[in-house]
Amino acid sequence: MMDRLYYTYLIIKESLDYIPAIEIKGQLEEKYQIKVDVKTVYQAIRNINELSKYVYQKEIIKTKHRKGYSIDEEFFNDGQFQYLWDSVLFNNDLNEDEVNALLTKLQTLSSSKQLSRIQNQPRKNQPRNYDLLLNMTTVIKAIHEKKNIYFKYVSYEIKRNKFVEIAHNHGNHKENNEFYIISPYKLIQRDSKYYVLGYFNQRPDKLSIYRLDRMRLVRNHKSPFEEGEQFDLEQEVDHINMYVSGQKDTLEISFDEVVLREVIDQFGQDHPVKKDFENRYHLTIEDVLISDGLIGWLMMLQDHVKVIKPYSLQEKMKKRIEKMFIQYK
Repeated sequence: MMDRLYYTYLIIKESLDYIPAIEIKGQLEEKYQIKVDVKTVYQAIRNINELSKYVYQKEIIKTKHRKGYSIDEEFFNDGQFQYLWDSVLFNNDLNEDEVNALLTKLQTLSSSKQLSRIQNQPRKNQPRNYDLLLNMTTVIKAIHEKKNIYFKYVSYEIKRNKFVEIAHNHGNHKENNEFYIISPYKLIQRDSKYYVLGYFNQRPDKLSIYRLDRMRLVRNHKSPFEEGEQFDLEQEVDHINMYVSGQKDTLEISFDEVVLREVIDQFGQDHPVKKDFENRYHLTIEDVLISDGLIGWLMMLQDHVKVIKPYSLQEKMKKRIEKMFIQYK
């Protein structure tokens, strides 16, 4: 019974146009060795639509007179699906196997008609020697179940004209100091990177933070979990935000109209702006993270933008420009 419903739905989902019941019957027999009559196909479609009312709050298969059956509405609209597809496809932290697995799952939520409309672009494969999503799953479960994890933590150096990973050797594993054992408390996402916040017994007075994409061989560990009741987790997360992203301040800039689009892309449209005496535009934005990313963006716009406040950012910009000038002198 259930296999008949599933394959009836699958045949309609994979059809690029309306498909009549007699053709569904033929494909059930040819592809899946399920012998039914046309009335049974009609009943299967009614049953699918009845179930879909509970799952999607509507019938998902529609009928067109003399043409047959088609999926009425996609789970995602085209824009949503394209965005999710590209977000997976061009995520540089995912290896090829992870990308393919996620895209395959996305395809199960889409019809062949929709997939034919999606703008699929080639991905430049960058080899990865770690599985980010598997590591993330291990961390999430460990946090939920209050279990320790252990892992290697890497940085990079150059050997024989190539970038190579080097494991840190300040861990607390008794048999191998390249392994770190921690009690994980929270997984944080900042600036497209994930961070694990947890207790490391070599630094008992404060919590430690580790970037997930630099953690290798993440596994569960049977040592006792440190509850960390002495720490204010929300306050620690605030400290981490400052460590990772920088402090917040009110930003005032003056900019030329030629970079108007870039400014809107960066900060949005909901901020006061006016022309200043130099025939430039003056913009004020509150609660901006003063980070290296912001400095890099300002440098990219060259002389088309000027920082007015905060003065501390002005000084950082001056020092950065001086260093670049010396480098190219």
